[in-house]
Amino acid sequence: MSILTLGLLRRLTETPGGPGDERAIRDLIARALYPYVDTLHTDPMGNLIAFKRGTGASSLRVVAAAHMDEVAFMVTRIDDDGFLHVAPSGGVNPRTVLGKRVQVGPEHIPGVIAVRPPHLAKDREEFTQAPKIHELVIDIGAKDKEQAQSQVKPGHYVTFQTPFRLLGPHPPLDEDAPLPSTGRIQGKALDDRLGCAALMELLAGEPFPFDFYGVFTVQEEIGLRGARVAGNRLQPDVVFILEGTVCPDLPGPPHHKTTPPTTRLGHGPAITQVDRSHIVPPRLLQHLLRTAQTHGIPYQFKHPNAGGTDAAGFTRFRGEPAAIIATPCRYIHSPVAIADLGDFWHGIHLVRASLQTLDALFL
Repeated sequence: MSILTLGLLRRLTETPGGPGDERAIRDLIARALYPYVDTLHTDPMGNLIAFKRGTGASSLRVVAAAHMDEVAFMVTRIDDDGFLHVAPSGGVNPRTVLGKRVQVGPEHIPGVIAVRPPHLAKDREEFTQAPKIHELVIDIGAKDKEQAQSQVKPGHYVTFQTPFRLLGPHPPLDEDAPLPSTGRIQGKALDDRLGCAALMELLAGEPFPFDFYGVFTVQEEIGLRGARVAGNRLQPDVVFILEGTVCPDLPGPPHHKTTPPTTRLGHGPAITQVDRSHIVPPRLLQHLLRTAQTHGIPYQFKHPNAGGTDAAGFTRFRGEPAAIIATPCRYIHSPVAIADLGDFWHGIHLVRASLQTLDALFL
């Protein structure tokens, strides 16, 4: 039986958790996982580490990881008019944020990223060019600095306030309904709350032949900081990274006809061969491909070799083999993303099947 319901995925995506401020999403994951694992603890960095004892058939020490944090802003100052000035925390795309709803601080104060009306643009460049992040302000409806300071303080985090939705025609579903196996979803922070959801599903299932650690990492978006700490502490034999990844399969210039997009929605989970910071060892890559072919699981390769993941953090000190399996997400690092549930479930199936036969790879 699956742990994942429509309501759980909604809460996973809608709960705020910028880099360094993952407490709320960590608590949500811990409460949901508690009945299914042997131990749960939080390390000094803030990573949540779940341990599921194996059957004893294998002596391997295996880690699967997904990061809890999302791209966000941090309040740097409040001006005399009560507007909040911010700095980015992670790779926020400034072209996508103007006029978007946000939530500020631990009380989730509602606000809007301000945008000057087009009628008042002083020239065409202002009308057509996206502002820099440091030029943005957030309007929380305060009449002055004093009123704003009564609700918000410098250092408070700002995340997008985007409702989760199941897209397209579908029968009415309540919050306790199992997460559908097909269809498409929209929400914020699909990078990497979809990875967190996949890891939760793996931990809630039957034990693996080996002791299995599920690590929900912090601060991936600002330099893989949680993964470095967890990798050094756990010293696994092999690591699986569960991610949400770029999916720019949109209409575009003619060269898109000859240069394939990074990934395509609905074509299966994306398997990384190499990116800017990590090379997947050939034997582990071939193990994933053989498993997919054996079980009839659709998959795609991630092209080009862009970006980076917690794989580089986990393998920084000891060089253990690490694989990366991701759910393609359109509009990643923006206020709202779209993903295909078929890609998501096929990714879980691929990882679970690969783990069950992993021991043969290391004999």
